[in-house]
Amino acid sequence: MSRRRAGRLGFILLLVVMMSGTVYLSVAASERAGGGLWSNLPESFHVSAAALPSGFIVVDMSATALPVEGDALAAQVRMSRSLGIGPLPEGPSLFEEELVLKELTPPEKASVDLEDVQSGDVRLFCWKEHVVAAGQTLSAICDGLPVTPQDVAKANGLKNLHRLVEGQLLLIPSSSEDVDAVLEEVGRRSAEEEAKQRQAAPVEIREYVVQQGDTLWSVANNFNLDINTLFGCNTLKNPDVLSPGTKLRVPNQDGIFHKVQKGESLSALAKKYGIHSDAVVSANSFSGEAALQIGNELFLPGAKPLVSVASSRGGASSAISGFRWPVAGRISSPFGWRRDPFSGRRDFHTGLDIRAPSGRTIGAAKAGTVVYSGWMGGYGRVIVINHGGGYTTLYAHCSKLLVATGRKVAAGQAIAKVGSSGRSTGSHLHFEVRVNNSPTNPLKVLR
Repeated sequence: MSRRRAGRLGFILLLVVMMSGTVYLSVAASERAGGGLWSNLPESFHVSAAALPSGFIVVDMSATALPVEGDALAAQVRMSRSLGIGPLPEGPSLFEEELVLKELTPPEKASVDLEDVQSGDVRLFCWKEHVVAAGQTLSAICDGLPVTPQDVAKANGLKNLHRLVEGQLLLIPSSSEDVDAVLEEVGRRSAEEEAKQRQAAPVEIREYVVQQGDTLWSVANNFNLDINTLFGCNTLKNPDVLSPGTKLRVPNQDGIFHKVQKGESLSALAKKYGIHSDAVVSANSFSGEAALQIGNELFLPGAKPLVSVASSRGGASSAISGFRWPVAGRISSPFGWRRDPFSGRRDFHTGLDIRAPSGRTIGAAKAGTVVYSGWMGGYGRVIVINHGGGYTTLYAHCSKLLVATGRKVAAGQAIAKVGSSGRSTGSHLHFEVRVNNSPTNPLKVLR
């Protein structure tokens, strides 16, 4: 036990000697630096020890600035080491000009350099984006803004100030002086969209073998394809009933197959289906009109099967089918050709868009069996009902689905709620009527 005590005592004495030596060397070094680091401080910097609480050191820095250059900087380093602070960090001193923060004042108006827009460096814009609501006019959009309807029309290249489409995207200039800059941006976006429409990946086809419980609707959803793509790529006797073992052609992108007829040209086909001829060439990996031989099958990327665009009401078909309106509301986009609100390209609209507030109840247009209830790509939440006789109806962009697949429903029974799910510009119901899975104008059968 005595040996242990002696060892501890020796260790303590060694520590005391080392600390004393450190203090001595530090004081000597500071004296050589110019009379001590503390000698240059003003009188107000010295505090009486009697006035301090035990164990604390208080330093008033209000009347002094520590030197940070030359020998003084070296002395500061030595002092920090002697006080056990350790080495000073590298980099700019807190007293150097590089760390002085300057207040940033925003410019009077935001301006845009298109090169900066493309590089993503712009944080302030000279426009704001606006999606046209149902029935909205340019006068209403410009109300309270420092721009006129003529400014907005010129900035967006609109030929008719009074012709706006629900869901249309407009760039609203911040002021009249920004019109030209906004017009340039609109042109840039248009050129970018045009370039996208000219492109298409080479088509690849895989064979899918139908499993028990599959429907065309569920297969389309599984492969993230528009339902019209499966209709346009496969010939089926009864598409409403897919027998297990049936083989389907499933492309790697939306589009349809088309057999070349006598007298058809590439440009004529592109115009007929509202697509770009360059995309057809890219998808089929051929060049020039010479490849268009009668009977050859081409893949038309982005195209949909063409149907009749008759818009007459009433008649025998209405009396026989007896479909009722699924929801109360105004038609915001009719059946047939239109400008796609997202891409701006000519597109065939396979149903009616019926404007209605989110949450409004959707009723079955006619009695039948639910063959699909779930999510389906751009359609969002969807209900599909088979009514027999080759008729099916589709209810898309729902906020909530109220019936499951396999459920039998009566005419007018609540099946879903209006919403804006999927590829949608606002709250509405996209309603389709199909005869043998070919879209037909719902106005022909609704009563």
